[in-house]
Amino acid sequence: MPAVNSRPPLVEALFYLAHDEFTGKPQVARPALEICLSGAIICDLLFTGRISVNGGCPIVTGKHGRDADRASAAVVAEIAAEPVAYPLREWIDHLRPAVVDMVVDQLAEAGLISKIAERGLLRRTFRYPPVDLLVAAGGRAEIRSAVLGPAKPDVYNVSLALLAWQLGLDDLCEPQLDRRQLRAWLDRAAKPMPPAAAEVLAAVEAALVASVYGGDRR
Repeated sequence: MPAVNSRPPLVEALFYLAHDEFTGKPQVARPALEICLSGAIICDLLFTGRISVNGGCPIVTGKHGRDADRASAAVVAEIAAEPVAYPLREWIDHLRPAVVDMVVDQLAEAGLISKIAERGLLRRTFRYPPVDLLVAAGGRAEIRSAVLGPAKPDVYNVSLALLAWQLGLDDLCEPQLDRRQLRAWLDRAAKPMPPAAAEVLAAVEAALVASVYGGDRR
């Protein structure tokens, strides 16, 4: 598997995918964005060895991550501070209220996005135009390379593609692949996923289903 540390955090790549690459306006529903970003941060911790998954619960390993990756550092500190191990699904629900701001702050402090407030009729909204369009397009390129290119997919780009699909971003490989063909590729690519990564993604899916059909724990 190519080194995860040589690529941006999964949560940053997913954030860019969820926003217009030019205007920075959100392209997906806020509840789904919160859930999928929370799952992406947990995946980042898993892929960099800072947590393991035991009995469906994240467990801190003590390994350190990237200094600039403040969002996941804050999450791993929260996990470490808990005397009791909580299931992945509960951590996703717990992280939801703060996760978007955490990722925005991380990207803004790194000079990768601007944060622009816009006042609407009833409330103020924000958009986050990227400073570097090539960086912003990295997640899309990663997925297209994994799906359409000759290289073997890995846990990073398969997880990114699955999370993007959960957000409703099902046109990332058009015109080469339509929605049905992309779904078939995802089903095949997900089969050899490491069990811990599969557990995180299953917890994300469960949280999304609950947010739509009831049972949302927020």
